[in-house]
Amino acid sequence: MVTETLLTQVFGLLGALLILAFFANRLFRRTRMPDVVILMTTGLILGPLSGWINADQFKMFTQYLGTFALILILFEAGSELHMREALRRFPAAVLFGFLGYGLSFAALASVALGVLKLSIHQALLLGAVFGCTSSTMVIPVLQQFEVRGLVAVVLILEAALGDVISVISVGTLVEMSRGDSLITGLVTGFLVRTTVAVIFAILAGILWSRVRSRFAADRFGNALHIGGVLVVYALVRIAGGSGLLAVLAFGLTLANVRQGANRNGGGNDQGFLIFHSDLSFLVRSFFFVLLGASVEFIGRPYVIAAVLVIIGLILARAIAVYSTGWTLQGVSRRERELMMFLFPRGLVNAVLAIQVAGYEAEMAFLPAMAFTVILITNLIMVLGAFRCPPGSSVS
Repeated sequence: MVTETLLTQVFGLLGALLILAFFANRLFRRTRMPDVVILMTTGLILGPLSGWINADQFKMFTQYLGTFALILILFEAGSELHMREALRRFPAAVLFGFLGYGLSFAALASVALGVLKLSIHQALLLGAVFGCTSSTMVIPVLQQFEVRGLVAVVLILEAALGDVISVISVGTLVEMSRGDSLITGLVTGFLVRTTVAVIFAILAGILWSRVRSRFAADRFGNALHIGGVLVVYALVRIAGGSGLLAVLAFGLTLANVRQGANRNGGGNDQGFLIFHSDLSFLVRSFFFVLLGASVEFIGRPYVIAAVLVIIGLILARAIAVYSTGWTLQGVSRRERELMMFLFPRGLVNAVLAIQVAGYEAEMAFLPAMAFTVILITNLIMVLGAFRCPPGSSVS
């Protein structure tokens, strides 16, 4: 039975965490320390170090919370992309994103095979979990740095597509354990999940854009809009597609379809995006605190592997940035250096690590490794922030 004292402690803790998240976000503008580092460290203090929070009670909730945050953030990313600019930069972003993801995937799978002695299937899962740059980290950083133009579009598309590719890869590999062949399973899984998601999301976006103006002025119109996003995610998942890719495409469609319904209700779009952004901030903040509270310190056998994973990510990033320079005409040396440092891992990697650990008993170390990789790659991003501070000719 829940006591009054326990309820008081829970609500007091929730309020304190919200205040912490707010000031951690503001602190980034001065110290350039990502708020995710502060939030995870707080969770670490509240959980493993002090024992104030029993994280075992929140493990299932943490996974659901992380997925919800991903849905909100990817929809926001799609909503903020202009179709013409995105299509114009799409080839460069796809080349850069796929090369970076592919190199990271291969490097990490090699570490899993050579150092951790995992099976090929498990090694591919590890590569898929950590292969992508986190849009939940890159997008807020670009906003706070006031980065615009080619670099911003390429990095946003790379991160958003990377999140989706990782989710599709992990989902396909998990289902392949039922007996599908490696190449056939991967190719079929990618084609089916991608095609279903894109077609459904575009149709849903066009339909929703025509009817939403009727409810744009309603007091609870924002809640209706969030409901629509979640329904699109769920229906695409039921149909066998990638729910996260559908959410991204749904947001992109809504932001760029220009019809009478959009013009009539367009005055409320900014209000919805603010509401959506606030909700994303809330969910994301709680997730990272709970992640820090539920983490187990990585064991000695995995320390070397974690170090090699970080080195592999750095090398993969360097090769991707400097081998695709010919597609990024007009990008300055400072902007290219910023791209080098902006490869943080974050929300999607943590969520996928928790999911895979639940499927594969031999990979129970993944959440702890995810905590380590997220923390170190975000600290590397801090180094990039000091070398390329906000407003330093990045536009």
